Amino acid sequence: MLTLLFTAFLIFFLILSAGVMFLRFNYFLKAICSTDKPFVLLTFDDGPDPKTTPSILDNLAKYNVKALFFVIGKKAETHPELIDRILDEGHSIGNHTYSHPPIFALMNGEKVKDQIVKFNQVLEKKGVKTNVFRPPVGYTNPIIARVIKNLNLKVIGWNKRSYDTVIFNSSWLSNRLLSQAKAGSIILLHDNLKQTEAALPMFLEKAREKGIIFANELDIKSILNENS
Repeated sequence: MLTLLFTAFLIFFLILSAGVMFLRFNYFLKAICSTDKPFVLLTFDDGPDPKTTPSILDNLAKYNVKALFFVIGKKAETHPELIDRILDEGHSIGNHTYSHPPIFALMNGEKVKDQIVKFNQVLEKKGVKTNVFRPPVGYTNPIIARVIKNLNLKVIGWNKRSYDTVIFNSSWLSNRLLSQAKAGSIILLHDNLKQTEAALPMFLEKAREKGIIFANELDIKSILNENS
C-alpha cells in the first residue's frame, strides 16, 4: 500500500514539476508555443544589451527578418535608445519582468504583479504598451497564472530552444538553429549573448539559401492579437 501511495505521489510530483518548468504543457496557464503558419518566429529574451543587441538588429535588418523581443524593464530603462530602435525597425516587444529575478517562480502574488506592472510603467513612459508576457526561464505556477489572468496578459512561449545559453561555439549554434527552423516554430534565443550575436548571420544566410520563411511584422502582430 505504501509503495502504491509513494508511486502515485511520485507521478503527481513529476507531472507538477513538468507543469512548472515547461510552458508548452499549458498546465497552469495557456501559452502560445507554436503556430500553424508557414513561417518561423524568432524570439529574443533578456535584452536589450548595448554590446550585442545592435549587431543582432543589424543582421535582422540585413536579412529582412522581424522578431519578438522579450525585454527586461530595468535594461529598457537604462537603454531606451535600443527600445526605440527595436520598435522603429518593425520588431515587437514583450514583457519579461522588470528585473528578471532568479526566484520569480517562488515569489508571492504581490511581488509577481509588481515585476510585471513595473515593466509596463517603464514602457508606458515611452508611449509603448504590450499585453504579451514571457515568464523568466518559462517557469509557471498557480500564483503566476492568477496574476497573468488578472492583468489580462497573453503568454508567448516557444517550442524550439536554441540552447544558446550553453552552446558557445557559434558554428554549432548556427547549425542547431538551422535544424530547429521549421514552419510553425517559435524559437527561443537571447540577444545578450556573444555566441548568439556571432551565430545569427551564419544562420540567417543558410536559412535564406534553404528558402526558410520568417515572420514579418504583420505576422507577429497577428499572433499577438489572436485569442490564446
